[in-house]
Amino acid sequence: MITGFITLAALVHAAAFVCFPESGRMGPTFTFISLLLWSAFGLLLYKPASGLKTSDKAGVLATYAVACAIAALSLLPQKDAVSPLSKLADGYVPSKIDIYKGLLRLGINYPALLPPKKEEPPVI
Repeated sequence: MITGFITLAALVHAAAFVCFPESGRMGPTFTFISLLLWSAFGLLLYKPASGLKTSDKAGVLATYAVACAIAALSLLPQKDAVSPLSKLADGYVPSKIDIYKGLLRLGINYPALLPPKKEEPPVI
């Protein structure tokens, strides 16, 4: 279960970092520090949650994941000074280009996310 807390925190932070790539220079630093803090919080929750039933453990993990996501999305710095949580509340959905840019920041080049290139007519 301890790996569940840490894995959930890592997945939530990676998803926020990838989906909202316009975080500037402080984005990776924020993501790393926040991930460390949420992992430490997960370690603190491990002992009390280990004595629960399986269904209650799943509830604790789900609550932890939601709280981690809300915190990461509300505090992740953005160049336009609008939090990702506010963007989501206003109806903004990350596009394939945003995800492509976010993956590039992690060193993953996945060109299938790019829109198809338009062929230019031949110059005669």
